[in-house]
Amino acid sequence: MIPSANRLLRWWHLLVPGRGSVARTSDRLQAGLALVVILVALAAIPFSAAAGSSVYASQKAVSVRELAEYMPVTATLLADGPPISVSGRSGAVGGPMPTDATWDSAGDVRHVGKVSADEGTHRGDTVQIWVDHAGVVVDPPLSAAAAVVNAVAAAAGLLSAVWLGLALVYRIAVFALDRYRMGRWRQEWFAVVSGKARS
Repeated sequence: MIPSANRLLRWWHLLVPGRGSVARTSDRLQAGLALVVILVALAAIPFSAAAGSSVYASQKAVSVRELAEYMPVTATLLADGPPISVSGRSGAVGGPMPTDATWDSAGDVRHVGKVSADEGTHRGDTVQIWVDHAGVVVDPPLSAAAAVVNAVAAAAGLLSAVWLGLALVYRIAVFALDRYRMGRWRQEWFAVVSGKARS
């Protein structure tokens, strides 16, 4: 949340009090802390962007490598896939399950193994899978779009964590300062009441 212009102006007057200012030391301390929090929050933006860029570079390298090493092939199911099941409460359909299948890899080498088959598939149906150069089933390669999404998510997550941490620190500090100010106010009030009672 970006402070309003009036609040920023009030903090500035607390930090740099003019002649006749009634700002207390705790007020100046709170304003100084708020200024530090704002500066750190702003500095976290390019830092998070740099972290996101680093994540993108590493993810992009993984995507390029996997796209070069993996290839899509068509597998033929040797058995029925899992039966269709619907949750009575949520209505959600279950996910794919490992099912026996056969496929050919580079050099027309025949392979037999488990592949993920959706519910309701039958023996003889075909599914697309990804394999490495040896014909071993692997997870689908990381796409360029996924690399971008992961990088943005990393940058946004880091920035959000920093901002939430700063907000928490500031709130805790303000809470402590408020308790301190309340305690001082009570002491001063009791002193005034005691003075009036003696007089």
